[in-house]
Amino acid sequence: MASAITWARINRRHQLALGRAIARAGEEKGIRCNVIAPGFIDSPMGRDASHRRADRALTVPFGRQGTGWEVACAALFLISNESFCVNAHTLFLDAGHKAGIVRT
Repeated sequence: MASAITWARINRRHQLALGRAIARAGEEKGIRCNVIAPGFIDSPMGRDASHRRADRALTVPFGRQGTGWEVACAALFLISNESFCVNAHTLFLDAGHKAGIVRT
């Protein structure tokens, strides 16, 4: 039986694929679709995860988790006219953590 982490990775991949499929299907009608993939976010769930794993907070780039406001600002950009050419994109809001940037 697959672990919860494995299922989370599978679900994430499906979400990214779904975003790209929607972007392709919506292009004819001018519909764009992008995916926001937040990393460590300062929320009740994020703080709880950090309490359960003290080492989790040590690796967060820039020494702090992102905020809900930062996620909201990214979403506002993606729905604005300024992001007209951004389509079928996944915006990772993780301060570079996915790219291997970790605080040491």
